[in-house]
Amino acid sequence: MSDQTIEWISLALDATILRQTAIANNIANANTTDYQTMEVNFEQQLAQSTNEVRPFLQLSETHSSSIDEQLALSVKNSTQYRALIKGLNQKFALMKLALQS
Repeated sequence: MSDQTIEWISLALDATILRQTAIANNIANANTTDYQTMEVNFEQQLAQSTNEVRPFLQLSETHSSSIDEQLALSVKNSTQYRALIKGLNQKFALMKLALQS
């Protein structure tokens, strides 16, 4: 038996981890000539309601971005990650409560 909520949160966590990797690479290469920033394709897949949703890295449509933009994305991504972990913990707490009753 699988739990859809846990599966979706797991996918979203995978996306935030992959996004943090992309952001770190973008920051590390901010001064590299002709470097094209990377981004994670996850939310776009969800919006299209495709059957197979998996986060993956892709080249960004914008050629480059500033370190400040990447740091802001990093903060946003970290906040999303913490919110997902909090939601997952609440889900597990509810499951534990149900099992104890």
